[in-house]
Amino acid sequence: MSVSLPRASRIAVLGTSLVQQNHIGDAGSLATSARGWMSWAEVLSHGRLSCPVHHDPSVPSGWEPSNRPGVSRFFSGLNFGVSGQKAVEIERRLPRLLQSDFDLILVDAGTNDMMVESRQTIADTRARIASALLDAGKTVILLPILARGVGKWPAGGAERAKAHWINRQSIEFAASHANCHVFDWNAVWVDPESEFGEPYPGYSDDGAHFSVPGAFAVGKLLATYLETILPRATDRILARDDRFDPINNPAGNLAPDASARVVTDMIEKNHRLGGELVHPGTGVWLKAICDVDVPPHEGVLGISLRLKDVATEGQEATALAPFRDNDGTVFSFPDIRWKGALRTPPLKLRPGSAPPELYLDILLRPGSNPIAIDVSRIDVRPVSSPVRA
Repeated sequence: MSVSLPRASRIAVLGTSLVQQNHIGDAGSLATSARGWMSWAEVLSHGRLSCPVHHDPSVPSGWEPSNRPGVSRFFSGLNFGVSGQKAVEIERRLPRLLQSDFDLILVDAGTNDMMVESRQTIADTRARIASALLDAGKTVILLPILARGVGKWPAGGAERAKAHWINRQSIEFAASHANCHVFDWNAVWVDPESEFGEPYPGYSDDGAHFSVPGAFAVGKLLATYLETILPRATDRILARDDRFDPINNPAGNLAPDASARVVTDMIEKNHRLGGELVHPGTGVWLKAICDVDVPPHEGVLGISLRLKDVATEGQEATALAPFRDNDGTVFSFPDIRWKGALRTPPLKLRPGSAPPELYLDILLRPGSNPIAIDVSRIDVRPVSSPVRA
């Protein structure tokens, strides 16, 4: 088997809710999530990495979240995560996902098996999944069993011991198979001061899944890790004369204004970006991206780029949507300076004549100080249809 350089623009992720939660959708919208580690890897790589998805309300058999019949994830593409699934259920979905176009895939499997299956059964299923992907010519990056809080796995319980053993097996498997690697997300997830290897305080909302700070830490590490595996992409250049022209440049930028400095002095504010966008025509797929420079701020609950189709049946596509718990609680962003690129999923324009609109949505904790964010290289342009036969 030859070792090749995978495309950074088509990274696949496979697994459980830990994977699915990178994207959230409903009948009228699709977003990357601020609780998503892959979402943050895309942002903090300045858009060089991409796990492409698009809106899709279909319900393929075996892909229903938490095994709820008739329930859709509301997206298709290279996020192959389905919440609640055991490793063998993930294995059954391999024939369908291998019909997709990707070179590199990160694999999470076994976390939902820990209390019901033996360590050997889990390790064997993980190995079969990886082997099938390798045999199909894919570069495989195994994700260890993610550590949990004692509220999910009892202190000193069998689950913790099994996880350590399974993760050691993954290291040995990768060492003996070309094109197979291990990305240890536990390296920045587990608090070294914790007697039982629990996540850092605030990294998880429930002891098992990611909150925003945990996703940020793992995404930052992943963006750096993949620099050694993927070709180094050139910086994104935005030429001033690269404008939309229906005849000569139908893929040009629709936004006349390429930069902005937005100041938020209230709990929630939606800042219009890019000026008056050009309408490229009904049925055209669009995608938006911009760079942001965010200062340290202890009160940030959300910084999202939102592309809105204002047509009657128009949808929205959002980059880095805030993470809201079931009770409405919104989880804070890290209180550090960070730079990155916010890129929306693609959006298909519905019938209508009004041009689409682009917003930077800022959400602050009540009583917070104002925040100023520099926005640059605002780019909204038509893209090829992401729907593949």
